[in-house]
Amino acid sequence: MTSLWTQLASAFGWVIYASFFEWYWHKLWMHTPRPPKEAFRGHTIVHHGLYKGDQSYFVAEGEHPEHILLKPYALPVIFAAHLPVVFLIEHFAPHTAIGACVAMVLYFVVYEYMHWNMHVPRGHFVERFRWFQFLRQHHKLHHRYYQKNFCVLFPLADLCLGTLITEQSLARQKAAREQAIADGNIAQVRRKPRHSAPKPGRNREARAARPRLSDLIRTPALEYKADRKQRQRDRRRERRVEEVRAMLETVKDRRDR
Repeated sequence: MTSLWTQLASAFGWVIYASFFEWYWHKLWMHTPRPPKEAFRGHTIVHHGLYKGDQSYFVAEGEHPEHILLKPYALPVIFAAHLPVVFLIEHFAPHTAIGACVAMVLYFVVYEYMHWNMHVPRGHFVERFRWFQFLRQHHKLHHRYYQKNFCVLFPLADLCLGTLITEQSLARQKAAREQAIADGNIAQVRRKPRHSAPKPGRNREARAARPRLSDLIRTPALEYKADRKQRQRDRRRERRVEEVRAMLETVKDRRDR
């Protein structure tokens, strides 16, 4: 009985850790062009290019969902990378490995399932719950504000690390800005400049010529979206051709009779 409670405590601790792991991986790799760059390309460029914080956030009926789930090798890689830590903890705190492994797998599976339903509303049973509606809106705001709401499943890390926003908090910020403008307190409205003065030793021309992150995201995303639309048009054209051929075959059979 003691080992069962130990396993449950271990699983709970790993769920807490998973929220912070998701936050750091999402922020430092999926939204930052550093090795492995496939994480940045697949998420920031492709996923965010297809699904923005507007109506394109949802996959409409009849459309094929693309680039929502992680790569098939994501779970084995994450699991294998954490196994040494699991065994190390098991060595000093016995009866914790099973809870850790179960927590990792379940967190990943539920993460993928929830993320899919957030973008593909098809009336699944989880969509009726208010906590799911909160998480869906939480993630939709992330698609509008890339540097906020990094956690998809368990936003504890967002709360602790100051990146949690909601529609209510945005409304309060907007009201505060409008009140500051009405009171004539422009200093509270203006944003601080990134640098008060150019730092010595930096080449301003080279920095100005450096491509912006928005350009790196926008251009490949637009190209991918155009290619996707072209593939959809080709598939619709092929279906029409097949329908016309079937109709002609039907008419020919009737004439032969």
